[in-house]
Amino acid sequence: MTEFATTPILLVHGFAQTPKSWQTVIETIAGARPVHAIELPGHGATGLKQGEPTVDSVRAHVARYIADRAISPVVLWGYSQGARVVFDYALEHSDDVAAVIVESGTAGIDDPLARADRRSRDYALSKRLENSTIRQFVELWEKVPALTDQSRELIEAQRDDRMSHDPKALAQALRGIGQSAYEPMWDRLPEIHAPLLAISGARDRLYTDKALRIAECVPGAKHVTIKDAGHSVHMEQPEATVRQIESFLSLHGL
Repeated sequence: MTEFATTPILLVHGFAQTPKSWQTVIETIAGARPVHAIELPGHGATGLKQGEPTVDSVRAHVARYIADRAISPVVLWGYSQGARVVFDYALEHSDDVAAVIVESGTAGIDDPLARADRRSRDYALSKRLENSTIRQFVELWEKVPALTDQSRELIEAQRDDRMSHDPKALAQALRGIGQSAYEPMWDRLPEIHAPLLAISGARDRLYTDKALRIAECVPGAKHVTIKDAGHSVHMEQPEATVRQIESFLSLHGL
């Protein structure tokens, strides 16, 4: 960008992350526009200070963050779990939202049987989490299919951030705001009137398909695929991702 843009961005992290996971993106955006990163309940230092995380409590948490910093209307950029938070917030607080960016995200599981199966698996994982050390969980989490194509260097760079969690708080976050905790939002996506950009990594076929579906549901939405990236697009290709976002926001006068 050649001049400072005043519309702020609020970054919403994924499961088992904290705002530190956005550090490279924050450094890339620095000087271009205001940028904020929120920590979700059940994660990091926030833990269970606000009680057990639920869809409603997380939405209220985001609303307080935005109001306390007077950053409305804001560009919401959510990654993975954060994308669900962003969709939910945009549908319930549209006046706060200047634009929506969803990275490797989905609008929920709309098949009832698949959702029930995911709920069962998330519950089992949460109970395992509660009875494990955070190191045991991180070693398990680093092997989930969506993350296994990351470079060894990137996996190791994220380890300290993942190790900062309380496993019991993270277990409650998995139950309360995991993928199966959200009602499917696909039918409501046409209600989003803010500009929407869906981002996926070229190696992540599953979430590229979801991004295409999202773009089809929201009038005027755009989908971009970032080459040489998997699920964690902004970590694997931060500069390319930020370029696409700034181009998109500039197109909409933001």
